[in-house]
Amino acid sequence: MKPKYYLLVFLTAIFIGCEEKNIINDDPRLYNDAYHGDIVGKILQTGLAATVIINQEVPIDSTEVNLEDGTFRLENLPIGNYDLTIRAENHGTYTRCNVFVEGAGTTYIGEVDLSNVPDLVSYHYPYDLDEIVFDNQYSRVSVSIAFAQPMDRESVEEAFSTDPSSEGIFNWGNFIYKPRDGDDQKYGGDASGESGATITTFSKISSFTYVLAQKDSYPDTTYHVTLSTAAQDTAGNHLRFPLKFSFSTVQSASTLQGIQTIPSHGDIDVGLISYNGIQITFPRNMNQTSTESSITMIPDIERVYIWPDKNQLTIYTGGPYIAETTYEIEIGAEAEDLDGISLGESFTFSFTTDVVKIYQTYPKNGELFVSLNDPYITLWFNTYMVKSTVEKAFSITPEISGTFKWGTKNSSNESNTSITFIPSGSLKQNSKYTVTVDTNAEDLYGTKLHEPYTFSFVTKPE
Repeated sequence: MKPKYYLLVFLTAIFIGCEEKNIINDDPRLYNDAYHGDIVGKILQTGLAATVIINQEVPIDSTEVNLEDGTFRLENLPIGNYDLTIRAENHGTYTRCNVFVEGAGTTYIGEVDLSNVPDLVSYHYPYDLDEIVFDNQYSRVSVSIAFAQPMDRESVEEAFSTDPSSEGIFNWGNFIYKPRDGDDQKYGGDASGESGATITTFSKISSFTYVLAQKDSYPDTTYHVTLSTAAQDTAGNHLRFPLKFSFSTVQSASTLQGIQTIPSHGDIDVGLISYNGIQITFPRNMNQTSTESSITMIPDIERVYIWPDKNQLTIYTGGPYIAETTYEIEIGAEAEDLDGISLGESFTFSFTTDVVKIYQTYPKNGELFVSLNDPYITLWFNTYMVKSTVEKAFSITPEISGTFKWGTKNSSNESNTSITFIPSGSLKQNSKYTVTVDTNAEDLYGTKLHEPYTFSFVTKPE
């Protein structure tokens, strides 16, 4: 009969159970009758001396956590609800209410990750090991802490410190989730956070934001924050152990993902004329000498390095890109930042350039009613061309003689990317003209026009 009895208890536990409990019938011990059960669980921290206590208004029982695997077990407990508490040195107190013990069964509370935040602290910004976007030209580094109880302001401010050390202002009753910008400082606004308390007296405030002076707010820096046990609430309760966390500042959102480039890796049909060059943005301020010496490029062409900012490098290749060419740039692992820390691994990206082509003409292909007065034909190329090769590649039907000049007809500035044909005489009225530029037209590197280009237009009637 005993197996049937245990099955009945197991099924009853399933249908009666509340949302918070998890009942496991794992071959209960013989002394656990229908009126007694066990509580088992595990903390994730191994090797940590922790005590588990159960209460029903007063402490009922306790046990120590197994140092090797973090498990614990409270046995032969009478049926009922218990409040469970786990305490360990330098860790926040874990509490779970209404843990239900079922007769002849085992209640498993799961795995518990003990917090490294003191009990009096609810949360903080930035999070531990966080990275925050920070612009030292317009904003200041901010640290916010929210508490579970109203705090004694003087003790908290004395207990608070940063490394690197800093001067700053405590804004009590305020919690934000970002660096403080100039407008926040001026008007005391809180665009992205929440109020920690309604300030009725100076003693009943449960949050603050510490805003570092701009002189102490640095990009590319790791800050270590400490709130010592000298901090206490208004009832005189001190932190059981210090709050410690660290965070790092970065200069811009783009650097959060590591090294960024323009053109991006794998880009194709990249324009042959780039007025911005090859742009590289690093997540840290770099040592210019070591970074430049670590760079290799295919094709290995003459190049100039320009640093618009300490973490931004521009590579100028001495003119337009070579058409139909894959550029590969590698930054060696030995490149160092200003702190002497190397990249640790090489970074490579590549892109492929566009072909030589005509991208615009005047008149446009298919244009009608083209003026007979002061006629001209202009070709715009996507790179610098050799004028003599364009002249030889140019033909017009019906044939008409003329001269060539750089740029547009009325422009006084010569441009090696546009060429204008000026007919010697008038065009015929109401006539179709067809212009062809064959592949003998070359750019300054000797790369030919990718394919013949042909367009037609019709002149005005009388």
